[in-house]
Amino acid sequence: MIVATAGHVDHGKTRLVRALTGVDTDRLPEEKKRGLTIDLGFAYLPVAEAATIGFVDVPGHERFVHNMLSGVAGIDFALLVVAADDGPMPQTREHLAILDLLGVAQGAVALTKIDRVSPARVEAVKAMLAELLAPTGLRGAPLFALSAVSGAGVDALKAHLESAARALRPRTREGHFRLAVDRTFTIAGAGRVVTGTVVSGEVAVGDMVRAVLAGQSARVRSIHAQNAATQKGSAGQRCALNLAGLDGKLPIVRGDWIVAGELPPAVRKFDARLRVLADEARPLAHWTPVHVHLGAADVTGRVAVLEGAGIAPGATARVQLVLDRPLGALRGDGFIVRDQSSRRTLAGGRVIDVFPPARGRARPERLAVLAAQELDDPAAALEAVLARAPEGVDLARFAMNRNLTRAALEALCARVPLQRAGDWGVAIAHWDALRAKALEALAAWHRRAPDGVGPPESRLLEGSGLRLPREVLTALADALLREGAILREGAGLRLAGHRLQLSGADDALWRETSVLLEHGGLRPPSVAELAAKLGSDARKLDAALSRLERHGLVVRVSKTRFFLPAMLRRLEALAEEEARASGAITAAAFRDRAGIGRNLTIEVLEFFDRIKFTRRKGDAHVLLRETRGRESHPGGAPGLQIQ
Repeated sequence: MIVATAGHVDHGKTRLVRALTGVDTDRLPEEKKRGLTIDLGFAYLPVAEAATIGFVDVPGHERFVHNMLSGVAGIDFALLVVAADDGPMPQTREHLAILDLLGVAQGAVALTKIDRVSPARVEAVKAMLAELLAPTGLRGAPLFALSAVSGAGVDALKAHLESAARALRPRTREGHFRLAVDRTFTIAGAGRVVTGTVVSGEVAVGDMVRAVLAGQSARVRSIHAQNAATQKGSAGQRCALNLAGLDGKLPIVRGDWIVAGELPPAVRKFDARLRVLADEARPLAHWTPVHVHLGAADVTGRVAVLEGAGIAPGATARVQLVLDRPLGALRGDGFIVRDQSSRRTLAGGRVIDVFPPARGRARPERLAVLAAQELDDPAAALEAVLARAPEGVDLARFAMNRNLTRAALEALCARVPLQRAGDWGVAIAHWDALRAKALEALAAWHRRAPDGVGPPESRLLEGSGLRLPREVLTALADALLREGAILREGAGLRLAGHRLQLSGADDALWRETSVLLEHGGLRPPSVAELAAKLGSDARKLDAALSRLERHGLVVRVSKTRFFLPAMLRRLEALAEEEARASGAITAAAFRDRAGIGRNLTIEVLEFFDRIKFTRRKGDAHVLLRETRGRESHPGGAPGLQIQ
């Protein structure tokens, strides 16, 4: 169990933690000199038959609230400390508001310094605190009147904390590992150490991890969890990780995240639900400049209100946080918003989506998707998002936003009715509608160009007003091909009932040329070689082949050479194999793999660059997209009719 102290400066938080644990959490020389907690301090209390309690002692001075916020990420229990002689003070109220905005609902109140006041004063402060806690998530929290000097009441509080630790339900270890870094330092002979609260997942010695902001990867050399050496650290623990093999240039600092697995990169904006404090004097206006505290990070930015012109005091609304620099975030992360000068807490909330669209953030359709994403049950959320997304849902992003592992995503997709298209999913009703629109679009294409074969796959829905991801288009075309509703004709698609119409001369030429091109396979004859074999003029043959290209029957790869689409797709597959094997495609390696000769290899690779299948990088070519090994029509043009 992780316990965070909270309360006004000089109300005895550090002394109380020392009375409970025997550890002085003021570690900095300036803290010793001034008798003032400036930064986070840590102490641990072993508990019989339960996990060790970890204490995070936070500063109480208003100038160090940003440090206080670094210590309350991922806590289980709040210990609100109030001095009996002072009673509730400004930082008491602000710390309590922060805990409430973050949703902390388990805690206790330590009424300290009772040795300095009368019993009547103790009772009066108890009444004040009951009134103060009433509108918060800590209402009804037990109160312990005590003195850290005399020891009166300390044992009762200690027993309560131990009982709460035993009763605490262990956090789930599902999801990828995430640790919010609140401290980083080096140890001679060991190297870099980062400490923080593990928010999700688990990590083991030897695991590879990465720093989200610093962009560094490292291996976990050793782990201390709850102040004890261990082989594993898991959600709900304070951990110190000794990292080896750091490979980046930027340093790891407070506010970074140490993570493992498929998680999003740092983000510059995210959508969230925000609650404004009830005692604010005026509504929180659209585009207000603020400080955003998430995890241990403090980042400036602005609040874009998505519903209305502002958020009234005490009200909640959906917003987009637009940040001046990136931070790590996931759905469900709590955060606090303070004013531009970082002197006053304004609001707090929960992240909804770290993948907001580039445009249309406040459109009704987008707000409907956000409402669906707010649902806690992943299956209900996915089904609701699918229902609101005619073009489909990026399942990989959905999983990353909610910190779902690949196995959890696959299990989720098995529960939710959807049509899979690689890492995209489409609701069944939307899939049926897309199928109908595709057939309508093909019919319209044939009406416009009855002598053409039909559009390429990338333009299957042209004229429908829909823009589908490539994976969804490919899956849609494949499904229609399997059903026999459409046929692949060269480089195009056509309705099964459509008959391509060629002129008599072009049809006769095609019957002869297609045989020669198919016989040539991956090394088709050039235009000059075809003309010689056919006994025709090369320029007239080139013009005729250009007309056939418009029908999708051939593809011009270079000035002098045409390919059957099926043969070109085989070369694409060979290029993918070479890219996977070597990382890049060189002319020599591709020539050997395809067996087509150096000059033709150069022509083919240049063509791949032109169509953005590959990109030239030095003396090699890198893959930009994949065909995913789909089966193709073996060539030829069945169903031609002579006009």
